[in-house]
Amino acid sequence: MDAVVRAGAPAAVLAVRQDGRLRETASGVADLRTGRLAGAADRYRVASITKTFTAVTVLRLVAEGRLALSDPIGRWLPQVPHADAITVRDLLRHTSGLPDFYDALGLRSSADWQRHRLDRLTDERRLALARTLPAGPPGAAAAAYANTNYVVLGLLAERLTGEPYERLLQRGLIGPLHLTGTAYPDGRPAISGPHLHGYMPGDLPGRPDADFAHLVDFTAQTVNQSGPAGSVTSTVADLTALYRALFTGRLLPAALMRELTTTVPVAGEQFPWLRGFGLGVHRYDLGCGPLYGHIGGVRGYTGLVVSTLDGRRQAAIAVTLNPNPPAVMTAALAAVTRAVCGPPD
Repeated sequence: MDAVVRAGAPAAVLAVRQDGRLRETASGVADLRTGRLAGAADRYRVASITKTFTAVTVLRLVAEGRLALSDPIGRWLPQVPHADAITVRDLLRHTSGLPDFYDALGLRSSADWQRHRLDRLTDERRLALARTLPAGPPGAAAAAYANTNYVVLGLLAERLTGEPYERLLQRGLIGPLHLTGTAYPDGRPAISGPHLHGYMPGDLPGRPDADFAHLVDFTAQTVNQSGPAGSVTSTVADLTALYRALFTGRLLPAALMRELTTTVPVAGEQFPWLRGFGLGVHRYDLGCGPLYGHIGGVRGYTGLVVSTLDGRRQAAIAVTLNPNPPAVMTAALAAVTRAVCGPPD
């Protein structure tokens, strides 16, 4: 974690579980204004790691027989484009062809994000933004990542159960797994409890480049929240607990775990160590066999959680900078690789 901070991040925290035993560490400053040191138990915005929470919630409805992965979503959500051709499985693995609503926001610079930081996007607004963009054909052979897929999955879970998504998370995962540092503050700008402040670079005058010498505190925000696709706040320890429960078979039956870990290739993926998308998880290769997890990134925060397939070891990292210079990402990935691929302690 010290190496991540030396590379330019204000703070970095890491949790590792090996056969259920938790180790945590932190480096850097949680708040540049006050100088408070980062703590391993501090909360942060996990961004798209939220998608694992949503996928498990939906897959548990499948396990209960309330829907099937092959069901077209038009039965419940006819307002979604191509709803009669898009299946639940398509949404979970990003093969629906739906565009990403974020692409319609038109926010390009740090100043743009600052001006709109407290804009609140409801699920209806997110879908309306997506409808302004061209959609691809459902059932594609390669996944095209789009937050819209998981907004639709959250709406689907609400329609099936009659309960709001926040309550579904609390009742199904947060409460039973004792994830005491986890919450779903969609539409609320603050992070409750002790937390890491998130930072983004400023704008270089007259240039489109990020100014990493002048960081902007972007902790309080709503525009970056994406509901069931990315609005959870949590801790690195809680994320490793979720993934341990998932990959030791506590949350889903074996048949659905096989579905979850069956991957499709990713269209245009920039990370060479990302091997494919499953159902709410990615498959990674960090040099020690297949790992499953998810990346999370919003303005201010970057994170990654991974687990071995047998559930014996998990690692989660949070970095309080986004976008990041390459050196920060290199150091963060090296830390996760050492944590999850290194020899047993």
